[in-house]
Amino acid sequence: MIGWRTGTALAVSVIALAQAAHAQQPEPQAQSAGAAPERKNVKTYEPAFFARYNPVTAFDMVRQLPGFAIDHGDSLRGFGATAGNVLIDGQRPSTKNPITDELSRIAARDVARIELIGAAAAGDIDVRGYTELANVVLKPATQTQVSSTWRGDLAWQGQRLSERLGGTRSWKTDDLTVRLNAQLTSQGYREETDIAVRSVAGAITSTRDEFSQQNLGELLLNGTVNWTPTPRDSVNLTGRLTPRLFQRDIGSTARNPAGAPTEFVADDYTEKDILHAELGGDWERRFSPTNSVKVILVNRAVSWRPQELFEAFAPDGVRLRAREINTESKTGEHVARGVWTLKPNDRHTVEIGLEGAFNYLDQHRTLAVSSNGGPFVPQVLPVASTRVEEVRAETSINDTWRIDPKLTLELGFTYEASKITQTGDANQEREFTYPKPRLVATWLPTKEDQFRLSVERTVAQLNFSEFASVIVPVQNQLTIGNPNLQPAQTWETELQWKRPIGQRGSIAIKAYYHRIDDVQDFIPIRPVPSAFCMANPNDSTCVFTAAGNIGDGERWGGRIDLTLPLDGFIKGGMLKITAGGRDTKVIDPISGEERHIANEFSYDWNIDFRQDLPDLKIAWGGDYSDLGDGEAFRLDEEQTRSFGPGDLDLFIETTRFKGMTVRLAADNVGDQPDRLDRRFFAPNRLPGGVFSGSEFRGSTDGPNYTITVSGAF
Repeated sequence: MIGWRTGTALAVSVIALAQAAHAQQPEPQAQSAGAAPERKNVKTYEPAFFARYNPVTAFDMVRQLPGFAIDHGDSLRGFGATAGNVLIDGQRPSTKNPITDELSRIAARDVARIELIGAAAAGDIDVRGYTELANVVLKPATQTQVSSTWRGDLAWQGQRLSERLGGTRSWKTDDLTVRLNAQLTSQGYREETDIAVRSVAGAITSTRDEFSQQNLGELLLNGTVNWTPTPRDSVNLTGRLTPRLFQRDIGSTARNPAGAPTEFVADDYTEKDILHAELGGDWERRFSPTNSVKVILVNRAVSWRPQELFEAFAPDGVRLRAREINTESKTGEHVARGVWTLKPNDRHTVEIGLEGAFNYLDQHRTLAVSSNGGPFVPQVLPVASTRVEEVRAETSINDTWRIDPKLTLELGFTYEASKITQTGDANQEREFTYPKPRLVATWLPTKEDQFRLSVERTVAQLNFSEFASVIVPVQNQLTIGNPNLQPAQTWETELQWKRPIGQRGSIAIKAYYHRIDDVQDFIPIRPVPSAFCMANPNDSTCVFTAAGNIGDGERWGGRIDLTLPLDGFIKGGMLKITAGGRDTKVIDPISGEERHIANEFSYDWNIDFRQDLPDLKIAWGGDYSDLGDGEAFRLDEEQTRSFGPGDLDLFIETTRFKGMTVRLAADNVGDQPDRLDRRFFAPNRLPGGVFSGSEFRGSTDGPNYTITVSGAF
């Protein structure tokens, strides 16, 4: 594979470059990053370390940590399994929203320091299987302190103007912090697509010029309360309310090979009454330094009413066909989790957890079809209106064992039991049980080298929308809801080596192998066992595409992350390189042949450069990235997604204006195309089906230009 050869060459170059740069870096001192008391396996970075980056918020600081990348946590079942790698005052926020949202609401001036906590320090803080965590430590307050951050964005994005304005106000005392945030967004976007339809022989039979434009209006209101009523108790509350408006219009003109119009298509999609609400919190009671209990509650609810009208017209304006789709959807999640933490001695930290959850999706969808300008006639759509409920409980135990200062072992076991009930157009009740063991070993053979080996079994989160049928009229796709869908389970084995490069750099190399049971993909489904379909099971009116499970699969690959200070070559320069290559295999449920797992891109890489010039109060830089091909397989078609020359982004920012940071950015400078190659089969890919033609879609949205003004006071 070209991706693997490129990745191997890049890996060799990266290691050689890292060694050369390391030779020019001064040896790190015991407290090179700050003056806080030194702790083993904890690196401390004071605000002075970040001054060159002109940070406005805590997020601006965390993303500049050497060799650290923010991880929001995997999309797995269970609140405990989705924990990310960033803490605030030693705690994870009790929310499933991205940690970057919370970091962006904390003023940089309120940060006392940021700690990088290695896995060997586990037990003092819940590392949760990560190589290291970032802990944002906020400044204490003996009297009420008030701070504010604000940010405004004006962007020319996707050939449309977008605006965003937001601010955060914080009040902090010695035992109480209140943080309120509001953000208003108006976003426009437009994408243009050239489409070519070809016959079996490869001749162009028609072309289409298509555009897609959308508009989003959103008001985000967010609040956070952190309260320490007693030296042993801490209470944290989070709330979020997000009303939204969203509209998308798609139009296309089909032409014959001579260029004459043959059909006009219009698709109007609107989401009405969108409301996202969340309320969560936690309470922790520390009975002693070695004994504590924490209770976490998370509640989320989302409601929306999508309405879609698809119409196709002849050149003379006569409507040829139309589809009207109306939907009412509500989804929610309620989680309660309790954790008991014990430290029986200096070598062991034991966590015992118990979690319960209730998730649901309630959807009602109707379809009406009109032909040749006639009236709309309701159509029967399998599994269009349904309610899916899941009740889940899990118990867990985890022991972090510090065998010696150089070796730490995390042993964990979680047992999950759940019941999924579906009613409405499909009625079914199923029960599942999943044991999820975990082992993570961290070895520090030297002061600089760290090796991490992890073996664990994970269970993917289910997308309840796949239990109900979905129609995409513009691409003429129907995906039937599948009440038999179940989550994929994966045995993940990973080995990583990490080493610092001077005071501001690092290199990490990771190799992994994943064994997947019940891979989630598209499968053929036969929802209507009529007499005709029993005699013709592969007819296009009898078998459809559905989300489902296709058996066992494998994934393996490697990744390199390099943060390289360039002070020896370019004063104030920093180079970051990330690159990954992967391969997968699974047996196709239709052809019976081995293929790649769908939507697994073969490689990705990114080169990021930044130079800070404090004397001029300017920073500038950019990044260049590329992504390999990905494939998808439906019942009646095969898809390959690829991209043109890599995506180039550039920026320049300044703090010359008192109290403000001004940033100008140009993204997607080369207007990278997004390509989708579709190969069709009639009636489908099942035995007896034959290749019937292809469609190639090439999309572009143009360069994006943004001016951002932010500040704090």
